[in-house]
Amino acid sequence: QRLVERRKNTKPVLYTKGPEDFKRMLEQEDLDAVICATPWEWHTPMMVETMRAGVYAGTEVPAGVTVDECWQLVETSEKTGVQCMMLENYCYFRSVMLVINMLENGLFGDLVHSEVGFQKDQRALEIGPRGELTRYSKVRATRNGSLYPTHAVGPAGWALGINRGDRFSYLVSMSSRSKHLHDFAVEKFGAEHPVSKVEFKNGDVNTTLIRTEMGRTVTVYYDTQSPRPWDPIMRFQGSKGIFLGSMNKIYVDGLSPNQLAWDDADSYYKKYDHPLWKKHGSKDIQLGRGVSDFLAVQQFIEAARSRSLTPLDVYDAAAWSAVFPLSEKSVLAGSSPMEFPDFTRGKWKEQRKRFYYKMS
Repeated sequence: QRLVERRKNTKPVLYTKGPEDFKRMLEQEDLDAVICATPWEWHTPMMVETMRAGVYAGTEVPAGVTVDECWQLVETSEKTGVQCMMLENYCYFRSVMLVINMLENGLFGDLVHSEVGFQKDQRALEIGPRGELTRYSKVRATRNGSLYPTHAVGPAGWALGINRGDRFSYLVSMSSRSKHLHDFAVEKFGAEHPVSKVEFKNGDVNTTLIRTEMGRTVTVYYDTQSPRPWDPIMRFQGSKGIFLGSMNKIYVDGLSPNQLAWDDADSYYKKYDHPLWKKHGSKDIQLGRGVSDFLAVQQFIEAARSRSLTPLDVYDAAAWSAVFPLSEKSVLAGSSPMEFPDFTRGKWKEQRKRFYYKMS
């Protein structure tokens, strides 16, 4: 409230009469769009009510934490005709949008495989400064799987044309043993501290393999409990070339001068940098991930203003979020295959443009 007041010299109305007071907001305000930035368990309930009110729904990730919640989002959007977009900002990374643009120009041919990951040291987020369990570690203490998949899965799904000529068919998932969070707790607070006696169920490294209906594959790594630098991997491999995000390298068959060597990606950015990044990439945007955060929100707002389709739709939100519960079931079943529901009910067979956007 103070932030808005300082910027706009207007005090916004707050809705603070309990956790469901957002319903009163939807009833009383004349809204174009709602951005949901609440804890995970509230994303689906809030977005469902938002769509029922005829308001564009934009949510942080994941959009749902159960398969049933994913269906709720899909069915509500179809019934109301209102768009629901998961604000997956990894899709708007410059490297991902470079790949999308190169795909649109035919340089990588037909993508057949992607390797992606949500890999970063979050131990200090999971165990607080006094040894308390945070909301992150409470999930990891009770569940085991790819618990935060969409940052990794989103770019892969987008590049592979999931729900746009292909769909996720099934996955298998496997977790390593859980050790690093326990070691971190003992090192920071001693072996006798209560947090050091917590048995964390989530493995330190989860690996999930996804196969699509058209035979493409995705490897998804989830690794937030290890001492390590951040690395989203971002490998996209096609019939004509390959992009290695971690190395910032590209190879294009017939175009790269040396068949045995990688090209630096920098030269490709000069020619194939996405138009949205060409326009906004140089801006000094003070957000968590800078331009990628800005573009995710900006594209959602542009769609809401024009009452048009959002670049990422409700089927994307459902398919990408469903990796969480399906991977958990696979791990519990000894890495047995788990089928994805067809959230599109066959619409995935329709050939649609992989990515559309609005310039303003």
